[in-house]
Amino acid sequence: MIPTVAKVMWLAVWRDRGALMLAFVLPPLMFLVFAEVFSGAGDSDLEMRVALHDSAQTPLTGQIVAALAELDGIEPVAHETEPDRSDAGGLEALVRQARVDAAVWVRAEPDGNLDAEPAIVVIGDASRRLAAAIVTGRVQRLLQAEFPELGVQRAAALVDALAGPYTEQQRKALDLALSELDSAGLEEETGEDTSQDGLVAQRLLGGGRQIDDGVSYYAGAVAILFLLFAAMQGAISLIDERNSGIVDRLVAGPGGYTVVVVGKGLFLTLQGLAQAGLIFAVAWWMYGIDWPGRFGLWLVTACLAAAVSAWLGLLLASLCRTRQQAQTASAFVVLILSAIGGSMMPRFLMPGWLRELGWFTPNAWVIESWHGIFWRGNGPAELVQGWAVLLATALAAMLLSIWLAHRLAREK
Repeated sequence: MIPTVAKVMWLAVWRDRGALMLAFVLPPLMFLVFAEVFSGAGDSDLEMRVALHDSAQTPLTGQIVAALAELDGIEPVAHETEPDRSDAGGLEALVRQARVDAAVWVRAEPDGNLDAEPAIVVIGDASRRLAAAIVTGRVQRLLQAEFPELGVQRAAALVDALAGPYTEQQRKALDLALSELDSAGLEEETGEDTSQDGLVAQRLLGGGRQIDDGVSYYAGAVAILFLLFAAMQGAISLIDERNSGIVDRLVAGPGGYTVVVVGKGLFLTLQGLAQAGLIFAVAWWMYGIDWPGRFGLWLVTACLAAAVSAWLGLLLASLCRTRQQAQTASAFVVLILSAIGGSMMPRFLMPGWLRELGWFTPNAWVIESWHGIFWRGNGPAELVQGWAVLLATALAAMLLSIWLAHRLAREK
């Protein structure tokens, strides 16, 4: 009896070629996508978008900026300093707007003055502090490898301050050694890198909201993930109605099958809106997100996110002919969209091409919209592009869902 049951189940899968393909072809494809997403999260593999600015405009600082621009893992982002902003203010604006992952501000020429402020400042966002830390580490390694004389110069200044001033002869010998020093020679003689402590500082921007770093990001990431899962599962009822013959009676009713599909879309949208509300209510209660103060902007984004999720779910259900196909395909689609779109891992940790591919997912637009509302304090002007993309996606999915549902209903 046991082998018979197993054989019956296998025959059911074998006869449903769509389910067979989804069950045995999609898993390797999903592995490839996830491997590409998560394998690029190591420090040495990450490509960071970085704005570089040299305020000192000296030969040495020019060499440092040029070396940074050619560094592996650094993608220089062109920018123009606005006349009404300081150098630091312009760079901070780029970081706050997420146009760059971090900014490197060379504010002065590095020297041996131990009392001076750090000559190089790495500006990052507190919600992406890992990006700032990675860029800071790369800047420090660059200085150690290509400008070792800076570390020796500061070490000599420290000895001078602690043990007394150098004699004139000692100072001349030190100047001569510094002028002849290069990175290869230093590594051969000492076997280690020179310390660059005090040359590079890190400045994290707080986003203007008294909330924990990253809470607004992950609230949006989790919300859109579960909105998609819930909508996909709810939309499978379309297939059950087709296979049970209920569609024939529904088509004969007032308004035809269009009313049924639109009604399902409305319910799934309201369900998604309630789910998002619960998630952000907890984020407000537990972590202090200003949900009541930004409720209007949140509501617009939530309605669009719920509508996109609902109609993508109904579109997928309209494309599948059996429940088994829909269940497998929905899990695959949601996981892939969520991985590429940033629901599972921040997109700045992904390879550059995959980061750009994320803009073709609703997850990326929803997450950036909510994160911008609660962390960066964005208003309608900054959010309108994301809203337009989500609205267009929802409308396109709705029209396709209705058309496909009608076609399949006629075939029944």
